[in-house]
Amino acid sequence: MVATPYRGEETDDASANVNVRTAFASWARTVFGAPRRPDALITSVKERDELITRVATTVIRRDLVQQRIPTHERRSRSTSPVHEATLDPFRGTMEDLRTRTEHVDRCTPCGGGGIAACPACGGSGRQRCGGCGGSGRVLKHYKKSSKYINCSICRGGGTVGCGGCLSKGTVTCAGCAGSGQQLVWWTYQESIRVVVQISTDSPIVMAHGQLREERFLRPSDLGAFTQFVSVEGAGSIAGGELAPEDDAALRRQTPAIDPQLERIQAQQFLRFGVLRRDVRYEMCGTKGTVVLSGANLVGATTPKAVQPIRRRLILWGITSFLLLIGGTWFITAMSGPTTYFQSVNRVIAFASLIGIAAAIVAVGGLLRALRPGFRFWPASVVDRAAIGISAAAFLLCPVVGYFGKPSPKEVQQAVATGDLDRARITAEALTATESSKQVSDVVDELELAEAERLSGDARLEKLDEIAARNGSHAGDAKARTQRARIEAIEAALQANRSADAAGLLERWSSELSDVPEIGDLKARVFDVQGAACTDDACRFGAARVAKAAHSTPEREATLDKTRRKLCEELDARSIPAGDLLSRVRWLRSQSKLAASARRLGEGDGEVQEKAKAAAVWASSELGKVALIGAPVSVVNEILEREPGSASTGWTELKGVSVYAAMVGGVCTGIYAVGAAQGQRSLYGQDEGLRRLVAQATGRSEVKLPARPASSKTHEVSKWNEGSTPVVARWNDNLLMELRIGTVNL
Repeated sequence: MVATPYRGEETDDASANVNVRTAFASWARTVFGAPRRPDALITSVKERDELITRVATTVIRRDLVQQRIPTHERRSRSTSPVHEATLDPFRGTMEDLRTRTEHVDRCTPCGGGGIAACPACGGSGRQRCGGCGGSGRVLKHYKKSSKYINCSICRGGGTVGCGGCLSKGTVTCAGCAGSGQQLVWWTYQESIRVVVQISTDSPIVMAHGQLREERFLRPSDLGAFTQFVSVEGAGSIAGGELAPEDDAALRRQTPAIDPQLERIQAQQFLRFGVLRRDVRYEMCGTKGTVVLSGANLVGATTPKAVQPIRRRLILWGITSFLLLIGGTWFITAMSGPTTYFQSVNRVIAFASLIGIAAAIVAVGGLLRALRPGFRFWPASVVDRAAIGISAAAFLLCPVVGYFGKPSPKEVQQAVATGDLDRARITAEALTATESSKQVSDVVDELELAEAERLSGDARLEKLDEIAARNGSHAGDAKARTQRARIEAIEAALQANRSADAAGLLERWSSELSDVPEIGDLKARVFDVQGAACTDDACRFGAARVAKAAHSTPEREATLDKTRRKLCEELDARSIPAGDLLSRVRWLRSQSKLAASARRLGEGDGEVQEKAKAAAVWASSELGKVALIGAPVSVVNEILEREPGSASTGWTELKGVSVYAAMVGGVCTGIYAVGAAQGQRSLYGQDEGLRRLVAQATGRSEVKLPARPASSKTHEVSKWNEGSTPVVARWNDNLLMELRIGTVNL
């Protein structure tokens, strides 16, 4: 054997049609994942020519098969049955074999009886009923129901007589047609196979597939080899036809056959020489050996030959996957988070994809160049270019990202030119990438400009947000929002909308608390509000607030005047003449005036005392008006409700429906029940119900007795308030309804 020098050019072999490098490259092109220019990875070439013997044997086999048919003959046609082991299927023809072996024998299925068990019922004479499936019951459907009844076919038994054997359980034997005898003889089935035995399991056999094919080879099949011996003939090759060493090889490679059933039909013996070159190459940190053989130096794809290629493919795939994941993360990390960075993000994404693609190519080249011992083949121009492109692409991304960042000056320029949309986009990008006082000030400046384009509450909310951040523009924003609020209140005053002005003043009290002129503004608001009041209590309250906010001699005089007039109104005890409804309404107005005076005159002892006395007097006078016997309009006025409504304005009767029974427009009775459907109980309404009974009867003192002792679930309590009957209905311990007077609803 001769070793080719390291990466040296081997000497062309005169017996080979191609040189080793060309043959190796041709083999590599048939292997998926083989690298570029694989011949550059060769480290050595060894000459290992082989001598191969191949024996192809055609074997014919005849398997004996016994044949049986029914017969009525009683005597054997041969002296005795022939045993299978004594038969030679190759002696004569198939007809001769039948003639020699034909005889009459007892039927095997029935044992000579001529009768066999019925295959349909298994010999029982009974079969499963098809009407009920063997259960004996069927479902009978009626007009409105259904039930199980006995099957009408099997009468509940589940089985019926077998039709195949007429319930006898036996039938005539099919094997002998009832005779009990069968005509028996032997025949055979013939098959042919070719057995190929080769003297070696060398990769050469894998490279040249025709050597493994189960057939005799033709001269054209051996063109790539040097043929030394070729013998072919019918039957086994005789020993005298071959040299002793070839004869011994023939005997070793001839397959073993069954002496009774098999014979060798033909045989071919070949001995030929094969040109072999073992090419070793290094890649991906390991070594591989490719066997090139034959005149054309055909390569054998063995595990040892493709090991470096497979390892490179696996590592390359794993590394490429990791590069894709890492590249995706890199693109995400380098990309800007807002729409401002769209163009920058496109450049970064494109450069990153170029870098990933180039890195994948570079990894493939590095794995190709890696030799055992962490040594490397010289990198190719493509590999060096891929490494450079990948590095440049990934380095370009942070540079593009740095120069693509926004600056505070950019926002200020956009605000100055009035392009607030562009300023907002830039400010969002700036906020997302940088946090500093300068950035906050620029954002505040932008929002001040945006606030000026808004109106109403939206503008105030925007300015309040800027002021709340306490930045360099907070003072300006606060001054603007205070000025806007004062202007809104002034506008409401000028439009004589005192209620709106008072509402705005109350709503913005905390925001305007440090405004110097807030006192005078508040006083003016309540001056206008007092002028619009419809009762003395309202005017008194407005005058008090105005004087407290900003006292002047005029406001003090107004307060004194309204106070005196209010006290005169509260001291009134003479009910104006008129019908009952007008007098009730006047008393209710006095109650409302007293309530307003107590609320607005807090801290004024005299007003409080007079208001309390007026409220007690008005309530007492209203209590004298009995609901029963009064017009319906008076009833609705006293119950403080609109006509047709079942609810009342009394806080003590919240959740209670009160109905008035009427005859000729006059109330004859009152009916009270819980307002919620499904919850009609009057539980917890005792105080309101007592007031209702008193008002209905015109009595100052009334009673509301407890449930009478009884074992009944439902109970009724009855009593009289003066001459007015009262009925209470109970469910267990819960009062469910109350009827006062005559109630027919």
